[in-house]
Amino acid sequence: MEVLSIGEKIKRTRIYKGLTLKDVCGSEISVSKLSCIENGKIAPEDWVLKYLSSKLDINLEYLEKSVEDQIKTNLEKLLSNPDVEDYEEKLEYNLEMAERYEYYELSFYIMHLIFDYLLKVNDVKRIQEMLGKYYDLCNNSSDKSKRLIYYMDVARFFYQNEEYFQSANYFNNVIKSIKDSEEKNYIMLGESIFGEALCNLMLKNYQKAYEIAINLNEIFPYIEDKLKKAKMYHMMALLSLRMDNGKFEFYEKKSNEMYDDNNNEYKAEAIFNYATNMFEMNANSKAIEYIKNAIDIFPKEDEEKFVNFMLLIIEELVNNETVDLARELIEDVLNISIKLNNLKFIEKSYYLKSKILKKQNDLLSSEMYMNLSLDALAKFGSKRQIYERYMEMGNMYYDIGSIKESLKYFTLAINIQKKL
Repeated sequence: MEVLSIGEKIKRTRIYKGLTLKDVCGSEISVSKLSCIENGKIAPEDWVLKYLSSKLDINLEYLEKSVEDQIKTNLEKLLSNPDVEDYEEKLEYNLEMAERYEYYELSFYIMHLIFDYLLKVNDVKRIQEMLGKYYDLCNNSSDKSKRLIYYMDVARFFYQNEEYFQSANYFNNVIKSIKDSEEKNYIMLGESIFGEALCNLMLKNYQKAYEIAINLNEIFPYIEDKLKKAKMYHMMALLSLRMDNGKFEFYEKKSNEMYDDNNNEYKAEAIFNYATNMFEMNANSKAIEYIKNAIDIFPKEDEEKFVNFMLLIIEELVNNETVDLARELIEDVLNISIKLNNLKFIEKSYYLKSKILKKQNDLLSSEMYMNLSLDALAKFGSKRQIYERYMEMGNMYYDIGSIKESLKYFTLAINIQKKL
């Protein structure tokens, strides 16, 4: 992983072997010339490298390998194993080397990789710290397409940070730039159209979002990735559903055609997404039908993923007063959570079961499960989460008529609030 210049390799090996400059040079090279090579002031000729390789017993291929090639090799290894320990730190080290030797195109690429990683782990603070440097590297690059990559990354950051208006502006900048260029990057154009439309969907500008998204029809022939096309058609189906323009079934079918058996998780999530919007539109019967379909389709092999998905569904059902179905589902989910020994799943299951029981006027059982949930949350929850739960407990006991217990939890909430 360590990156060394040719001169550094020579000097390090010479010192390790206990040799002086004069010992190495002999009658073949001047001491001043070897000193300049070691300090990076001049580049050695091929014959000099062969001589030093033999004299110092260094592999010639290793000795000849440039800093740029070493960095590229490092990146190939990192990208083949992105779960390696200290992935970000290793990328930053290679970025430092690339900048030191003024490989600006390579520096930009490494920054893109770092930015992509930070988005995946949602490290907002680090992203904000890196934005200025990323912008400078973008400007240092002679390749104009790099600016589009920068815009796309910033757009993704704003979207992830729920700053949809800002995100839409960056996606729009990419669209304009690609349309104005002679060579069209249709993949990036499709992604930016999708991104801008999605931002407007999140802002509930459904008409505008649809007018943007409809341009994807011209891009689809250039997109080979079926999963990407499925997500694009899904968004168009969702917008059609919201606008009630009679095209929902058409785009829903197009989306489903793009999913294969390996994408059932995404397909189930898409169906659930339709259901949540149907609930918002008061089409509850249709929403329940779609939710049952999503549960049937979602893969059951990975129990943790399945439980996480089911908890989202149950919470949606509870929020929309569909408590009978929620109660049917919560028992199995709670049992699997206990089997997995996943405290976060157990806590959420207890919490949702408490909410269900309260809506069914079983206040005594609701209180018991809410307390079980609180006991679990206390072991991993943040101060903000504990504060919000204390407030909810205070309201619960107030509704029950237990004023003493209500005051107790409101007081606990106030004490935590002072520390927030």
